[in-house]
Amino acid sequence: MENTASLFDSQTSHRATDTKSESQLCLIENAPLKNAGVGLVQRKTQSAALLRLLIDAHGSWVPLPEILKLGVAQYGARIFELRRLGFIIENKSERVAGARQRHSWFRLLNSPAGP
Repeated sequence: MENTASLFDSQTSHRATDTKSESQLCLIENAPLKNAGVGLVQRKTQSAALLRLLIDAHGSWVPLPEILKLGVAQYGARIFELRRLGFIIENKSERVAGARQRHSWFRLLNSPAGP
């Protein structure tokens, strides 16, 4: 009887640690995307915020200062990530004020096909 009780105790303590904590579930939720689509826009990542801005522009040019307002670190890397996921993002730049400044814009031309 004593062995059965200790076996039961060890199983229940193991099961209690088997459940996923809130932080583990968050890690699962934020796992790398295998398919770009609506799920990317719903996530709270920098790439998702940038994509949402481009989508909301409906194909219009988005100036770089607007992108920078998002607080996106390394916006060029985020654009690259979105392009690797299949999004067609066009960019243009112009020299202004006697070639001392460069102004840049980005726009989303289309998104990848669904699964």
